[in-house]
Amino acid sequence: MLVGSRIRGRRRQLGLTLKAVSEGCQLSVPYLSQVERNQANPTVTALASIARALGVGLSYFVPGEEHTTVVSRSGQGHELHIRELPYRVTSLAGHGSGLQLEPLLIRVEPQFASEPTSHLGEEFLYVLHGQLSLKVGEEHFLLQTGDSAQHPSTTPHAWGNPGATLTQLLWVGTPKLF
Repeated sequence: MLVGSRIRGRRRQLGLTLKAVSEGCQLSVPYLSQVERNQANPTVTALASIARALGVGLSYFVPGEEHTTVVSRSGQGHELHIRELPYRVTSLAGHGSGLQLEPLLIRVEPQFASEPTSHLGEEFLYVLHGQLSLKVGEEHFLLQTGDSAQHPSTTPHAWGNPGATLTQLLWVGTPKLF
């Protein structure tokens, strides 16, 4: 697959316009259009800017890259500790090349509520235990054990644990964080 086709595919996957990508990478809309139609060859610097705007690494656009199978064993996930946050995050992914999804196990303390945020990518949440309050744009949802939600990360969103017990959830999103 040609670089321009991969760029267009990723942009469409994220639901972004050429203008939005242009603003994110500081390249003109006409130039991006030419690149997507394989009528212009971007420099490495331009391709790196486009990759950042689309939330992927430069290697995403390298043709012929092999996707390898990565297995993570129970108890071997990389745990991220951030003292300021009342939740614990464990990465469930391996560190293979070309991986785009980031699966995380998140444990949310009772009565925590995040501030709204937005960024490139997409998110999927599955509540393993407890309950999760989720706000996406103007919509508000209360998810219980076994419920799931999926949304574009470009829409302002926030979540929290309104309950009195720990909430545990599987979060899968793009771009890769670790």
